[in-house]
Amino acid sequence: MSDELLVFGVRSKDGKWFRRKGFGGYGDSWVTELSRARIYNKIGHARTTVSFFAKQYPSYGVPDVVEFKVTESRVIDETERFQKKRDIECRRAGIREIRMSQDRLIQARREHEMACREQGLEPKGIS
Repeated sequence: MSDELLVFGVRSKDGKWFRRKGFGGYGDSWVTELSRARIYNKIGHARTTVSFFAKQYPSYGVPDVVEFKVTESRVIDETERFQKKRDIECRRAGIREIRMSQDRLIQARREHEMACREQGLEPKGIS
């Protein structure tokens, strides 16, 4: 098994790269930076894009499919980042629980005072 990965890009005749905008997207369809370009993992998808632009815009010429061979990779350890995120989420959940219990206590005091007033009694403080 090879550690080589083939990916594909679509480049116009004037050297710009195709960028997928998506449904209701905005911005240019063709960009100069490869980092903003749409990268395909199958050549058929790139060829479909070439066919579309060649049929719809014949005056611009037929775009090229560019093949990239990715041979270098590195593993990024996300343990520390995830631990920090989980700690923050736990702290937020604890704060949220405290606030909710404080709100429930305030609501219970209000309901107690209303019930006492309805019965004509003097409300006694709940501690």
